[in-house]
Amino acid sequence: MEVFPLILLLIILALVGFGAWFLVRDQKNITRLRKERDEIDLEESRVFGFLHALGETSHGSPANRMHKEIVEGVSQVLNAEQAILYLYNEQSDQLVPAAQTERIPPILPVPKEVFLVEGEKDQKTRYRSFIRLSTLGIDDSLIGSVFESDQPIRVDDLSSLPSFQGGEKGHYQNEVPMIGSVLLHGPKRLGVLALTRDAGQAPFSEKEAVVFASVAEQSAFALGSAITQAEAHEKRRLEQELNQASEIQRFLLPERSPNLRDFEVAAHYQAARILSGDYYDYISVDADRFGVVIGDVSGKGIAASLIMAMCRSSLRSRARDNLSPASVLHELNRSIFPDIKGDMFVSLLYLILERGSEEVTFSRAGHEPPILFRKATSNLELVESPGMAAGIDNGNAFKRVVKDHRISMQSGDILVLYT
Repeated sequence: MEVFPLILLLIILALVGFGAWFLVRDQKNITRLRKERDEIDLEESRVFGFLHALGETSHGSPANRMHKEIVEGVSQVLNAEQAILYLYNEQSDQLVPAAQTERIPPILPVPKEVFLVEGEKDQKTRYRSFIRLSTLGIDDSLIGSVFESDQPIRVDDLSSLPSFQGGEKGHYQNEVPMIGSVLLHGPKRLGVLALTRDAGQAPFSEKEAVVFASVAEQSAFALGSAITQAEAHEKRRLEQELNQASEIQRFLLPERSPNLRDFEVAAHYQAARILSGDYYDYISVDADRFGVVIGDVSGKGIAASLIMAMCRSSLRSRARDNLSPASVLHELNRSIFPDIKGDMFVSLLYLILERGSEEVTFSRAGHEPPILFRKATSNLELVESPGMAAGIDNGNAFKRVVKDHRISMQSGDILVLYT
């Protein structure tokens, strides 16, 4: 009879023990889950805070502010001490450092020059400057490898990489974890975002790599959008300036054709682009003579329009009372030659109409020969004459080739000048 109560007591104690064990275990699980939940909440808070700050800087902020926001925000999200942002320069085919955290990530092998100064503080300062000023090639650096990869790259210890072997390490690169990702905006590679932790700290985990890939993607989107907006703004500004320049250029052309007693003059002008190198003008030489000039600067756009304006000013200043078109073109060539690049030139045709005369005097500086329609025979003549373009020779050869040429016109004849 006494055995049964003892067994019952033992069973009750066992059940209580198991219950207590389960209770403690569940309490530990609850504590662990709460800790994980708090960590997730904190991580989400960091991510959302980063995205909010990134969104704030995406609207009208200077580019360097966005760059700084990216490196500081991502380092906080990943609980990393150092971050750096490189942007790709298409012209040089290099990665250029755009922003870094206050603590520079030891992302490059330490050059021996760092240790030419004494004292750890001075060495760190020199290494910091080295990181900030070093542009990187795509094929000869760890960052270049990250740039060409479509996935984030994790390195548990930078000093274990071949490119970091054999050089000086000092206090900077022993057991340094690193993670980096290319920044993609559509098919375009914008640059690289890289993070490091202090030496000896835990490497970046798989979970952190997923988070990092996400924030790197958002950073790339913000950067790409900002670049697109800046390019659109710059394009609008340039178009506005070009339109203004086009209006100014049109002011340099004659408003109307001259009213002459013995000749009828008409013109039509149509630019191939907003700015043009085509040019024509009417010039009063003296009381009985009137000049007509047509020209074409090689190429189009701003450079051609500036050369055209230069030619207009030079010719107008030299044509007054000068009865030789060739002489005027000689002086014009001499004045513009020093200011024209080697791959540019100007073709010109300048003629003088004289009151009461049937003769037209002209000189051709490499321009298309005029076309003459004879009313009496209904024939077309191409009026050939020697000539070379202005801006090619400094004067001697140009002067030998460019001469005055005379043609006779009858009533009803038509002379066509064109570009």
